[in-house]
Amino acid sequence: MVINISLNKLFNDYEEAFNVLDFKRMGEFFADNFISAGLNGTIANSKAEYLKLSQQASEFYKSIGQKTAKMISLYETPISNEYSLVKVNWAVTFQKTGDKPIEFDVSYVVQKIGDPKIILFITHQNELKAMKDLGLK
Repeated sequence: MVINISLNKLFNDYEEAFNVLDFKRMGEFFADNFISAGLNGTIANSKAEYLKLSQQASEFYKSIGQKTAKMISLYETPISNEYSLVKVNWAVTFQKTGDKPIEFDVSYVVQKIGDPKIILFITHQNELKAMKDLGLK
């Protein structure tokens, strides 16, 4: 469980935006520059680039029938006074999966200076492969 109140608020607000596929609002929770990482490597991103692609991302998830996105759990591991690692277990439902959620983990490094901002996120599973395996894509 996240102990830091500001991190708890950040992820609750992020969850609300993800649940309704408001990727533009999700961009508010990232630093001006951040890194995304996964099984295929890393990408340095700017918030401006992310926001330009936010509508496209929202449309993609709508096209594969995402219905809901909820946090099942989140755990904070402080790295220093200024940074924490937050691991979130997500549950997402799709039209094809009905009420059965698909779970996946994402780890975030959050800068806690001022308003907390995500500076790195790491996906633990190959989301595109999982979507294809489920017949969503």
